[in-house]
Amino acid sequence: MGNYFSSHYKNITYPLDSERKNGLRNAQIGAIHSLAAFNTLSNKQAAIIVMPTGAGKTAVLMLTPYLFLKNKVLVVTPSIMVRGQIVDDFRELSTLCKANVFKQTMKKPIVFEMESKFKEDMIPELENADVIVATPQCALSLSETEWAVKKIELVEIDEAHHTPAVTWQQILINLNMATHVLFTATPFRLDKKEIKGDIVYDYPLSLAYRDGIFGEISFIPVPEGDDKDVKIAKKAEEVLVSDRDEGLNHFLMVRTDTKKNAEALEQLYTEQTNLKLRRIDSSMSNKKIKQCIAELKEQNIDGIICVDMLGEGFDFPNLKIAAIHAPHKSLASTLQFIGRFARTNATNIGTAKFIAANDEELEIENQRLYARDSVWQELIINMSEGKNQKEVEERKYYKTYEYADSEFDENKISLQSISLNCHAKIYRASGFKLQSDFPESLNVGNRVYRSKEDNTVVGIGLNYISPLWMTNEYRINKEYSLYLIHYQQSTGLLYIYSQLHTEAIYECLADTFCESYDKIAKSEINRVLGNLNGFEIFNSGMVNRFNESGEAYRIMAGSDVSDSIDPSTGKMYSAGHVFCKAIDSTNGSEERITIGYSSASKVWSSEYKSIPDYIEWAERNGEKIINSDIIVKTNTNYDFIPQAVRLLEYPDNIFFADYSDITYTNPPTIKSKSNPEFAMRLTDFSLEITKCKKNQITFRLFSVDHNYVEEFYCDVDGCYESKRSELYFSDGTKDIMLEDYFDNVPISFKTLDDALISGFEIYNGVSDIVSFDQTQIIDIDWDALNTDVGTEFGVPNNGKISIQDALKSLLMKNVNYKYIIYDHGSGEIADFISVQETDNQMIVRLYHVKKKTGVGYNNNTNDVYEVAGQAVKSISWLTTKGIFSNKIFSRRSSGHCKMIKGDFDEFIKKLRDPMYRLTAFIDIVQPSLSKTVPMQDKIQEVLASASSYISRAGKVKGLEIIGSK
Repeated sequence: MGNYFSSHYKNITYPLDSERKNGLRNAQIGAIHSLAAFNTLSNKQAAIIVMPTGAGKTAVLMLTPYLFLKNKVLVVTPSIMVRGQIVDDFRELSTLCKANVFKQTMKKPIVFEMESKFKEDMIPELENADVIVATPQCALSLSETEWAVKKIELVEIDEAHHTPAVTWQQILINLNMATHVLFTATPFRLDKKEIKGDIVYDYPLSLAYRDGIFGEISFIPVPEGDDKDVKIAKKAEEVLVSDRDEGLNHFLMVRTDTKKNAEALEQLYTEQTNLKLRRIDSSMSNKKIKQCIAELKEQNIDGIICVDMLGEGFDFPNLKIAAIHAPHKSLASTLQFIGRFARTNATNIGTAKFIAANDEELEIENQRLYARDSVWQELIINMSEGKNQKEVEERKYYKTYEYADSEFDENKISLQSISLNCHAKIYRASGFKLQSDFPESLNVGNRVYRSKEDNTVVGIGLNYISPLWMTNEYRINKEYSLYLIHYQQSTGLLYIYSQLHTEAIYECLADTFCESYDKIAKSEINRVLGNLNGFEIFNSGMVNRFNESGEAYRIMAGSDVSDSIDPSTGKMYSAGHVFCKAIDSTNGSEERITIGYSSASKVWSSEYKSIPDYIEWAERNGEKIINSDIIVKTNTNYDFIPQAVRLLEYPDNIFFADYSDITYTNPPTIKSKSNPEFAMRLTDFSLEITKCKKNQITFRLFSVDHNYVEEFYCDVDGCYESKRSELYFSDGTKDIMLEDYFDNVPISFKTLDDALISGFEIYNGVSDIVSFDQTQIIDIDWDALNTDVGTEFGVPNNGKISIQDALKSLLMKNVNYKYIIYDHGSGEIADFISVQETDNQMIVRLYHVKKKTGVGYNNNTNDVYEVAGQAVKSISWLTTKGIFSNKIFSRRSSGHCKMIKGDFDEFIKKLRDPMYRLTAFIDIVQPSLSKTVPMQDKIQEVLASASSYISRAGKVKGLEIIGSK
């Protein structure tokens, strides 16, 4: 048999329907010639035609095989009802003959309506047919046959927004040698899946309105309330009767979302109105549905009640009134639905009317479509064209990406299908290297997409993991990870997206794709809150500058946590992370957004976006970050909390160094490269600042017990170095040098005026420290105790005793002390711990001892700096009884704590007994201090700061100073 379509190509004419005289409309002419142009470009395989509902795409669909000179055509339709309509039209060429494209006398094509899945006995009819029309499941079964792969030359998809669905997509994959033409009114999907192909024609809704294809529409709201369904029903009856009184031949559709609701509405309309309606849903037989449609078209009923029926492809232009009891939630579905009612190809019809409850809260594409003041004609056209144009622009955008693997790969990931949760690590960077390869550890391989035009790289990493039901050595499950790196040339900012939010990955990617990079201070990141209003802060963190209390970081969560903040909070806390709702009015309309940031140069939102939208979101925030003119005011109590600022130089009043609360919570076990036997918890190393310059601070880790010392340097960018690079630990998969650990978990440096330095940021204090009252010093006559105040421990050469031995004798003589512990050494709690027991409490004193090195009294700051810092740091062991008892038990187990009075087991048992409350004091023992000699200002400042830190921590009753007469 010859090719029917090529033999009748010569019969095509293109009459114009300039005055509605049965010719082709503008939309149809444009689509037809666009397809003809597409057909000449053999390198393309799929064309997408975008035409609004009612614009006449069925005629274009039927004419396409003639234009393409194809032999066998498969038409895939979304429903049985639409399948029947297309079969009837194709068999008679009704629409094309009516439009005078063909003469009525022309031979018609042979059409096979595929009503069931493929069977071998269908082949004779399939061989004889020019056109096969099928629903997706039937078409899929046909596409899986060798006959279809060989014979079908053209696949046409009606309502192509379905094609990303598995069944539809598989049809196109199976018939990948055929030409594909896809027709849709909405070339976008709510689930962001890509409709594959090139948009070769997009006829906008505004032109359809201008050309009279898309008619007038209006929205009639009814008040919200418990009886809204009754109000909608009565209003629908009123509108229908009014239209018919004006001579309009209108009918009603009642729309709801479930079969159960449809049944309830059927009863409601029967009881509350005089309308004659029929209910149809997908559970009914095709015969019954066709019978209802026939009654509607024969005008024997007033309308129908349906659940997502008669939407796509249904042509009955007299259906002009919609009673919407359950609105669609997506723009695509809403446009399809409205298109059914906006058709103009009938006589005695007027404006399409949509009746629904006034719902200010329901938003579609950020538009309050069902609000009382909505102007539907303008809204619907603008929304449709905006969405379609965005789809076209995004398709152009994705074409700028080059795929690393040039070979065809059916498993190649579609960038258009990627939806990122808005989360970005941001660096200042220079020397962006687009062509760099991803680090091997991320296992990206050739799954890389690069856009030179947009300075963006997308990589898909692959890991193998064990299922939950299998042991770890059997890694059989594939797990993909997404990485996106974008460089904003105008701001010099680098944005990194990674599913795993780890500093190691971020820095590894920044190292790979940039020549140099730098973190951004929280005071600058904070600017992402600029130009916003209407703040509701529902999650925030606050850095405790006095974290010795055991609460290093406070997290608050709730509907608006700022209400729990007052001016006094800022004296103890500085701002940490924040996550909030806000209103963005910068584009002329009020958009509700969520936005959050943290000190780790991270910004995030709860939204999910496509790649171009994500980059636009990131860049918009980046432009705020670099804008020094932005001053953030939330107009909430959160403004009472001071912000961290970038550290420009180290202050000259740094008091002491301490580990991060993260280190105390989970201290790594440190090992030595040169000594395989060495193993020691990090918190058992003592910390001591040895030098402080404006651009660098030097500190040492030392262990007296192990005779081990290593020196570290930290610059103002929070980067740590060690000349020896000797100490490291293992995280289970790799060895990590200690300086690299400190880069991510920095040492805390504290100043005399309440400031806290962590990494490259400084949390400035709101200091109200008063001068130290030296009359409170407890004076001891060390000479009477035959003490060498220049010897802290051990045996002096002059026949005297050390300060520790003198203090020990004093403590042992105190009958109130039931238990006394000696704990001198690296990682110590204190040199001595005394415990006084009462009926319901254990009164603990921690004694920190240092020798006198200066001449005279109250004039050598070195005598007080270190011991005051040790006193403050020891608060961390007193936050709870559990921490205190566990620390003592651990020190005892490792051979450090020595019980010099009382029974250790009895002491631990009582300490862990819930009936005993822990009360603590901290004592500094320094013979260089005196209550009667004038005291240097610097020493006063140190002691006042130590006293302030300890009292504000709230876990200790106070600081006591033991000095000399």
